[in-house]
Amino acid sequence: MARETTKVSLRLPSIFLLLTLAVLLLFSSSTLFFPPASSKTSPPLRRHSNHFCSNRAADLTRGFWTHDSRYKNHSRPLYDASCSFHRNAWNCLRNARKNMEAINAWVWIPEGCGGLPLPRIDPAAFLDAMRGRRIGFVGDSLNENFVVAFLCALGSADSGARKWKRKGAWRGGYFPKFDFTVAYHRAVLLAKYTWQPVEQLDLPNKDGLKGFYKVDVDIPADDWANISQFYDVLVFNTGHW
Repeated sequence: MARETTKVSLRLPSIFLLLTLAVLLLFSSSTLFFPPASSKTSPPLRRHSNHFCSNRAADLTRGFWTHDSRYKNHSRPLYDASCSFHRNAWNCLRNARKNMEAINAWVWIPEGCGGLPLPRIDPAAFLDAMRGRRIGFVGDSLNENFVVAFLCALGSADSGARKWKRKGAWRGGYFPKFDFTVAYHRAVLLAKYTWQPVEQLDLPNKDGLKGFYKVDVDIPADDWANISQFYDVLVFNTGHW
């Protein structure tokens, strides 16, 4: 029976692809948002070349998803159900979610790279490249879900990895072998917002109204503004906001 391949063309990939690309870009360059220098001095960024795409001018965000069982390497997670960074209710491996291999068989094929799929992250090489640094993820549950999988993947390269929750982080991890920290800070809105009770409103009709949220789009939320100098890199998800 002939093998069937499903291809879905996209101009703008999903937020998960964007986050994955952000991590790969961290791996190969230092052009993401680096906050102002703090008292912490980070070591020089170790650069590891990725030769999967010979076209250096290729835009990795342009391409298409393909569902192809030939990419067996992509269908096997880098971690198992015992990952300590997982929340039990969201642990698809432990809860035996069906069709996991089919779900993980989707791969991203960038344009101009000879039809080769975007490679998975190499946890050991990434940690070595980011040795002595700190990465903060800021956003809603999209970034939180990504961070959990990211921590589990990196944990496969450092058996001493442990949970890290400081500086107001909701969750995070520290990798002592590489002196590397990853943390997630929840920010439902990236801008500052405050609750205004109905008593403060000058409205002719307040029936059923309890209040509203005032959003200052030009003021960053305290959830991340107060910790920006602690991290070497901040990654935001703004897909909905």
